[in-house]
Order: sequence, then structure tokens, then C-alpha cells
Amino acid sequence: MKKIYTLFTFSTMLLSVTLFGQSDKALSTQTFTAQQRQEILADVQDRPAVVDAQFKLPTVCDSITAMTAAGNSYHGNMFDVLVAANCTLETFSVSVDAGTWNIAMFYKTGTFVGSETSSAAWTFIDSATVTSSTTGAGVFYKVPVNANLNLTPGTYAFYVTATNTGVTFNYTNGTSVGTVVSTDAYMTVYEGNGGEWPFNVTFTPRVFNGMVHYCVTTSAGVEDNTLASFDMFPNPATQSVSLDLSAFNGNDVKVSVLNTLGQLLQSTTVVANGSNTLNIEGYAAGMYFVQVEMNGKTSTSKLSIK
Repeated sequence: MKKIYTLFTFSTMLLSVTLFGQSDKALSTQTFTAQQRQEILADVQDRPAVVDAQFKLPTVCDSITAMTAAGNSYHGNMFDVLVAANCTLETFSVSVDAGTWNIAMFYKTGTFVGSETSSAAWTFIDSATVTSSTTGAGVFYKVPVNANLNLTPGTYAFYVTATNTGVTFNYTNGTSVGTVVSTDAYMTVYEGNGGEWPFNVTFTPRVFNGMVHYCVTTSAGVEDNTLASFDMFPNPATQSVSLDLSAFNGNDVKVSVLNTLGQLLQSTTVVANGSNTLNIEGYAAGMYFVQVEMNGKTSTSKLSIK
């Protein structure tokens, strides 16, 4: 029989909102016995091996940095990531004070909101030891695992946490859960929560200090479908943007605008020249993608609308 622990209290929430002068670690009064920790962890699912012919070997690996400011700390963070294109999660880098710490990583599809104290909602990815030689903000240590977790477009939640007692896992006080922290062509990282291991992440909002490492997947053995890059200006833009399509030599090209979910917002065919104008009036502020297609090949650039 699974035991359920009531982890979130009004007083904890009030402290997390009003007493930013102290760390979350110092404010918390929640404690677990060793047996309770084992019982909670036993509720967490193991991630099954995934074999899917749609996903090929990763060819380009990159990372996105969330935040470096620190200012607060406890065991770890839960936060959401919007994935814009097929990729694989490889690992995370974290900010921890000097010492040797075990870092565990979990995930779930959809938002973390509502699952802050529910171990059964999460799937275990992997864990490994990180040894830090520094104390303070801005220095990251990569967790030495190769998760190779397949991600398709959509929202995922991640729980990255130290499992040791006494650890200082740096993070930052936020403004509102769900606020964008950082974004690139493949991922957007949002503000989340921080708190105590295991599964007592109720201090809110808190911003993960670290990096998400990922690899972009592509089909092996397929002819290159990439066109030459193109410029857009101004970027960020407001009502319209000029596209320099001179590299396409006056050919007919299809120009499309997509949001970060990969949804098509508009598409038109134009004769490529050095001064094609794209109307973006009415679009909400945020990140978008402009895609040019010719003869089955595509080129994509990121557009910021303010």
C-alpha cells in the first residue's frame, strides 16, 4: 500500500512568499525519515527503454541556459520546458556548492503544476554524482549521464534535484510560474518551483539555475534538405519584417510563419528577391519561426515579435 504524505501547508507557502531574505532550505521545517524517503522513491516509475524507428542518431548537440543568478537554494527544482521540434534530452548542468552530491533527474509529460508532491506522477530518468569545487552562483557542473530521452513537440516537466542532506542547490526567486526564462529554436524554459527532496517542491516561484543539454535528431542517410540561410530585419519586429531572399535567385519560394508549437500561422508563395516583406501585424509578442521552402528543401530562422 502506498503511503501519502501531506507536504504543503499554508504556512510554508506564506513563508516562501514573504521571507525571501532567508533561503528555502533555512525556512523549511519538513523532515523525512530514511524509511519514508525510500517509500516515496519507490512510487517513482523507472523509464522504460524506448526503441522507435522515427528517431535516428542525433547529429547536432546544443544546450540552453536557464539562469545563473542564484540568490536562493535548497535541494532542487521542478520546471516546464516547451519542446519545439524532435530532439533528445541528454542531461542537465546544475549549480551546487562545494562538495560531492548525487543529482537525480525525473520527467513527466505536461506541466509539473499539481504534481509537486506526487512521486507517482514522475518517471525516473537517471542519476549521477557531481563534485563541485566552488561555492556560489554562475558555475555549472554537468551531470555525467547520457539520458537519450526522446522528446517530441509539446510540454514536458522536469525535476532536477540533489538527494543528499545538507546540499546547497542554487536557484533564483522568480516572478510567476510559467514565465519564460530562456528560449532558443528548440526549447523554451519556464519558471517553476523549488524545494526539498523528495517531492516537496512547494516554494514558488523559483527559477532553475543550470543548463538543459539536448541533441537534435535527423534522418540518417537522407539527402540534405537544408537551403541557404536568409536574413530578416528588423528582428525583433512589430508589424512587418523584411526578408532578404536574394540567395534564392528570383525563384518561387513558399514563406511560412510557425509558432513554437510548430503550428502553421500563415503561408504564401513569393518571387524571391532582396526585399520581400512579411506582414506580422496582429501577432502576439513572443518567439516565432519563419520558414522558406523551395523544391522540397527548407531554411528556418527565428523571429522575435515585440
